[in-house]
Amino acid sequence: MNEEALFEMVNESVLYAKERLEKEGEFAPFAMVLYDNGEIQSLNSKESDYDRAYIYLVEQLRTMVSNVSDIAALTIVTRVVIPEAYNAAVANGIRVHLEERHKQGMKVGARFLYVPYQLYKKSETGEITGQLYTPIPVSFPPEVFV
Repeated sequence: MNEEALFEMVNESVLYAKERLEKEGEFAPFAMVLYDNGEIQSLNSKESDYDRAYIYLVEQLRTMVSNVSDIAALTIVTRVVIPEAYNAAVANGIRVHLEERHKQGMKVGARFLYVPYQLYKKSETGEITGQLYTPIPVSFPPEVFV
């Protein structure tokens, strides 16, 4: 697994979510897939309901990883309220669901990266900017690479 490519995909996932938040105040769940050759592919859900969109992406990715052997890792990105137990700087969060093929079958082979964020409106321009805080990692069993 190319750790640099993995970091690039995770970073791209978070920055795209931040960009959508700054422009629209929200974003629909989306996914990114990292192939062994370093190529990154984006996926969007066809579902309009937020919760169903996440489920749709999980199902689509399960099909993809069972049929395509050169998928190294994936992310599913959603907007969440971070659970209080994680003592985040702010409650609003970008949640990156990260799974890697080489961790398939491990009890805690997947991670949620909760990235707390806060949006600010500049008084002079009205422009919305986002501030990201330190991510909070949480491990759990894989849901896609099963």
